[in-house]
Amino acid sequence: MNYTLHPLKDINPNLLPRIAEIHMGDAGLLSKLGYPFILRYFEIAVKDERTFGFYAQENETGEIMGFSLASPEPSSLTSQLTNDRLWFIKQILKVVFTRPLAFIQMVISSITIQGQMEDEAIECVYFTVDPKFRGHRLGRTLQKALMDEGRKQGYKKIFASIETWNKASLAATQANGFTIAKTFREGIYHRRRLESKL
Repeated sequence: MNYTLHPLKDINPNLLPRIAEIHMGDAGLLSKLGYPFILRYFEIAVKDERTFGFYAQENETGEIMGFSLASPEPSSLTSQLTNDRLWFIKQILKVVFTRPLAFIQMVISSITIQGQMEDEAIECVYFTVDPKFRGHRLGRTLQKALMDEGRKQGYKKIFASIETWNKASLAATQANGFTIAKTFREGIYHRRRLESKL
């Protein structure tokens, strides 16, 4: 498998729908809110000054294989979804009427995430790989790129929260030197909170 990692900030905006499609395969809350939320989230993330990430692109075909994203303040990314009030109200009403449990989980998660971050730390918000490219340690490589970039930017620590059932992501994260700090509930999610020094 021959690929190159690129900064997510440099991605052609026309490729963001592909990032959103890959993310739809993730079982987390953002995916449960639906494609419009995912696309808007990544549009915000690539413009956010303090957020950074990488995407893997296959050299031969140019296909996007996966991505990673980190932020020192992940709750600010989520809160920016409400900047366009009309869009947000329209989308959230769709969620309330079609996926009410996702709406309840969104409220729980927005409360839970408060106070989880430390000064001089970043959160590995996402590292996701298209299923057809899994099994080649690409997720580990994408997460490691976040760690290296975080270190360059002067951050001292990195955190990640991963569902307990997600053995592949937990294994990749621990292979990158993370240790489990705690296990916690966040609504329907049962998660491990992992951390590593940078």
